[in-house]
Amino acid sequence: MTSNRELTPKEQKVVNEFEAVRPGLGAIAENNIRHNDKTGWAEIIADTPESELVAREGSASNSFMYKRIG
Repeated sequence: MTSNRELTPKEQKVVNEFEAVRPGLGAIAENNIRHNDKTGWAEIIADTPESELVAREGSASNSFMYKRIG
């Protein structure tokens, strides 16, 4: 179910942070917030301190090993 309610200030901050990182990501973040019943984003944002809702640069390593076919 999609929620047409106004975003909370914290949710709007998340949308703005994603949009600042890469234009277009804000719309994806907003969509995930509005489809909270499937994603849980609104609850995660509500439970996260506002000071931690900041976009940062970084990298992640893939710690999974995949079997190769062939």
